[in-house]
Amino acid sequence: MTDQRAYFDLLDVMEGEQHIGYKRFFALMRGSFDIANLLYLDADLTPSGMSIHRLHSTAPDRIINEWLNRDFSHIAPILNTFTNAVRPVDWLSARKINPQIEPHLTAFERRGMNIVGVTLPLATPMRRLAFLAIQSTLPASEWAAYSRCHVRDFQHLANLFHAGEIESDMRRGRSGGVHTELTNRETEVLGWAAAGKSYWEIAHILGITERTVRFFMTNARRKLNVVSNAQAVAQAVRHDLIPTF
Repeated sequence: MTDQRAYFDLLDVMEGEQHIGYKRFFALMRGSFDIANLLYLDADLTPSGMSIHRLHSTAPDRIINEWLNRDFSHIAPILNTFTNAVRPVDWLSARKINPQIEPHLTAFERRGMNIVGVTLPLATPMRRLAFLAIQSTLPASEWAAYSRCHVRDFQHLANLFHAGEIESDMRRGRSGGVHTELTNRETEVLGWAAAGKSYWEIAHILGITERTVRFFMTNARRKLNVVSNAQAVAQAVRHDLIPTF
């Protein structure tokens, strides 16, 4: 089967099913194209950094766990390169124009990873980021011609997969996963909490007592079905429920 035929066959599967799930999507992509690994990240941007909503990958668990345990701080330049992009980021081109990421990519190469591939930005609501990273099995000498033919197809397939993930979340929310009918005061309190304000500061800003702030935050946690303020903020950001200050 040619790569172009593989694209159309995979497109038929994705358009014919409501939600194929990341495991099947990854398996189909790897089976159809010269792909070594894929990584899909969907996260909320918070004052303290990132709150991961979904992180799926075919890379070795030890590498993913290292990222999680170190809170991504050691590869921040790479993440900034990918997450600030509005078009596909070719890894070979990126390392030439951004010397900050070279030491990090070299460290990955020492572990036997082939730094040939592309990161595809995905559309998200405000204060949220998502991308699909594709690591190729091809040598650098063959990647340029291959990516010229197929990155457009990869981006389309990634968009369909990402849309399916978001729509699946929305269906779960409508079926009772998240109750999002927040009052104006609850959204204000969550909004200021998302901006990094303390209970005392929120009370001063809104002209209410700290006890009242706690009351609104407790109600918001209950409605959003979470147990901590950080989770409440992340959930509210994810569903675009709070204002930006």
